[in-house]
Amino acid sequence: MRLRGVLAVLLSAGWLAALAVAGCSSDGGDLADASGAGNDASDDGAKADGSPGLPDGATTREGGCTAVRGPCDLVVQDCPNDDKDRAQECVVARASSGELTTQCVPVQPSQLLPMGRGCCPGNDNPCLPGLSCVGDPCVEGGPTTARCTPACCEGDHGACGQSDPEGIGGQCDLTLFVESSEVHRVCSYRERCKPFGVEPCKPGQVCLVEDKVGTAGCIGSNGVANRQPCEFGNDCADGLICVGSAGARFCRMTCLTPNSNPPFDASAATGEPGRGGCPAGEACRGPGFQNLPDWLQLCELPDGG
Repeated sequence: MRLRGVLAVLLSAGWLAALAVAGCSSDGGDLADASGAGNDASDDGAKADGSPGLPDGATTREGGCTAVRGPCDLVVQDCPNDDKDRAQECVVARASSGELTTQCVPVQPSQLLPMGRGCCPGNDNPCLPGLSCVGDPCVEGGPTTARCTPACCEGDHGACGQSDPEGIGGQCDLTLFVESSEVHRVCSYRERCKPFGVEPCKPGQVCLVEDKVGTAGCIGSNGVANRQPCEFGNDCADGLICVGSAGARFCRMTCLTPNSNPPFDASAATGEPGRGGCPAGEACRGPGFQNLPDWLQLCELPDGG
């Protein structure tokens, strides 16, 4: 999973195949065919019972906000039952023209996991109708690394409910992309952390500071090293941040601004590179960030680079 800032998720072909239709090959490179071919399910397919894709207490959703649109709405999930009276869900599909659209497909009996529950992306969507398994692929024998999330409209955090069973409030702050094309927004359920290793994330994750207050959350990292090219906010290894203009972004180490007052015990940051300090030859004197706290800075070389 990749983010631009903290708002973009670049979907792999395999993930898209899982989003679009169950039963594709493991390396599937295609979305569902918008003609409807290949999307048939057994006659005992699941039927909708109420609105399993809605948070507790919610009865309706506002739609019409997704970049990809078509015969059905990804947020509202307004698909009727098919001609065999099987429940259907609205998914992203590829039209014969090659453009992205939406399509109603039968719900599969294996779609059982509720909103916010951990899941593993794959060829079969394990989440309840109207939800998608969004996140990194699971490693055999390891923990689940993704969550079942609905499509949502920007700012409608109430549509996200909470993670199950941890109770972490969801935020509608991720945007799905196919290559460079925006698809729709989904929810994240990030565990909280404190940067510089004060309260670290799980292995393979990066602790990203999200706002001026210093709120920080964990998300899967792509492990790109210091001063190497990056594109998305979580490309970089923990302790680094992807900065720069489009086409010229690089991972840069962040540091604790000298004599600042962070909202945590500064002595817990050891001062080593990535733990509040900078690599050899760099100093914590870089420019600050307009949308991040004053106690967060970039490590700079003597020439300002």
